[in-house]
Amino acid sequence: MFAQSSFPWLFMNELRVLWRSSILVRTSSYVLVPVLVVGLVFQAVALLLAWAITKHTLPRDEMILVADLNLFFFGFLMLSRAMTAAIDVLYARGDVDFLLASPIPPGRVLAVRMIGVGASVASPWVLLAGALANGLIIFKQYWALAVYPMILAEGMLAAAIAFALVVMLVGWVGPAAARRAGHILALFVGVFIFALGQAPRFVSPEKLGRFWQSVMPTGSATGWQWVFGRGLLGEPAPLAISVLVCLIAFLAVWATLDGRFASGAITAAAYRPAGNATRQTGEFRNNPGRAIFMKNLRLLARFPGIVSQTVYRALTLVPVLMILSGKLKFGAGNEAVAPLLVFLAGQLGLFFISVMVGSDESPDLAATAPVTPQTLRITALIAASYATIILITLPVLGVALRAPNLVPATLAGIAGALLTNVTLGYRFPIPLIKADFGKAQNGTALGLLVGVGVSSAWSAAAWLAVAPHPFAWLLGK
Repeated sequence: MFAQSSFPWLFMNELRVLWRSSILVRTSSYVLVPVLVVGLVFQAVALLLAWAITKHTLPRDEMILVADLNLFFFGFLMLSRAMTAAIDVLYARGDVDFLLASPIPPGRVLAVRMIGVGASVASPWVLLAGALANGLIIFKQYWALAVYPMILAEGMLAAAIAFALVVMLVGWVGPAAARRAGHILALFVGVFIFALGQAPRFVSPEKLGRFWQSVMPTGSATGWQWVFGRGLLGEPAPLAISVLVCLIAFLAVWATLDGRFASGAITAAAYRPAGNATRQTGEFRNNPGRAIFMKNLRLLARFPGIVSQTVYRALTLVPVLMILSGKLKFGAGNEAVAPLLVFLAGQLGLFFISVMVGSDESPDLAATAPVTPQTLRITALIAASYATIILITLPVLGVALRAPNLVPATLAGIAGALLTNVTLGYRFPIPLIKADFGKAQNGTALGLLVGVGVSSAWSAAAWLAVAPHPFAWLLGK
């Protein structure tokens, strides 16, 4: 059954490759211990949530609407991740041509990779929702078992749609642009979810209530738009229909792409676009320091997903703008903007230096240049700080206009958080996606965890410096 080239053998190998490329394995060989600890903490929290859910049950129509909304957001988040994963398994590994030349049936290889991508994008949500389902089962809410097949089926549907979109986009614009499309989709979904969460601050409760009432299912909720939500709630017929629809869509995409995959048409589209002749003049800067500085900025600009990932981190500016405009109150005044900007500066600096370190494909070549190692390191730190300062300058000017008394402590906190994080990131870059096809992934979650801790510490220091009563919000509760 598990003979070489058989479907189970290929599938186990695919899972092994996906596991080896995950952040957990690339981070540490002893990562399972903290993962188990975090899993136990999540399960404990899920038990409390399950207890609260059983004590405050919602009407059936509201439950169906909540289930449908969760599946909607899960689906788009899975789709964005599945698009980048599909590009990786088809174009970034560089082994598809070898497999096509082997006696293994090409359709079997494609099926294994589609299932692997579906499982990989669904697994985080299965674990997260499964923890809550386990808690509900303890309280005899056995309908929660439907979470497992529903999310797995939705992951397979997302993988099928992603493979179809990727093959189409790659044929038009190439793999790099197709991957950027996946990042843009992820950015759009993330911003939409964030904006939806902030809607109660800008829309009156009466209007929000009327809106949700207008989209609420009525009667027995027999419409097709409620089938997936009812399936997530454990109703047998909708659950079976939902899984069957996802399976049919998966098989249809697989059958459609099988012929193109077998002929090599999919992999033949993985071309490298021509370089920009105006940027390949061979000219150097006047001195090594300027040349290295510009090299680091160019590495940052070329990083795939730089815009989307920067915007994700810059979402901290939304509450800053809301506080400065008077839409959001926290404490006695505008003091909360100082720790928010300090934290943002630290995280941006850590991200930018990690991109520069992780994207550098020729560190040994730079080491042979007539410059000292200290120059290489200091120039990279300056470049990451420069990019961060450009982004943080405008909100700091806003603070200077609306709350000038916060400027000294804010600038001191930003300087401390930025310097600490870029120094940390140079030694321990955070895990990032591949900078380009064929480049090995690097980074460590240690840098990510320590960076968040350092940024939080500087933010706390800024809060203590600007707030007249920094613990009043805690004592008030």
